[in-house]
Amino acid sequence: MSKKNLMVLIVIGLLIIFLPGFSRLQKLRAKNKSLKDEIVRLHKENQDLENQIELLETDQFYIEKKARDKMGIGKEGEIRYKVTYDKE
Repeated sequence: MSKKNLMVLIVIGLLIIFLPGFSRLQKLRAKNKSLKDEIVRLHKENQDLENQIELLETDQFYIEKKARDKMGIGKEGEIRYKVTYDKE
């Protein structure tokens, strides 16, 4: 067996051994990035909710607006519109 053939066999053997691990590493890196993006999104959502809690505890105008929106009523003189979209 020549040196060239031996080197080819060694390279093929190394690829067979290390390629599945490299592939798994790439998948784990992609999942890690996805999870980090989800963490960032959840932190932002959490901050938004904390801001909303603060407003609900301190801002009477915000409380009134939320209550009117939820109950579907308006102030005297206001005209409320309901926008609907066809799902076609």
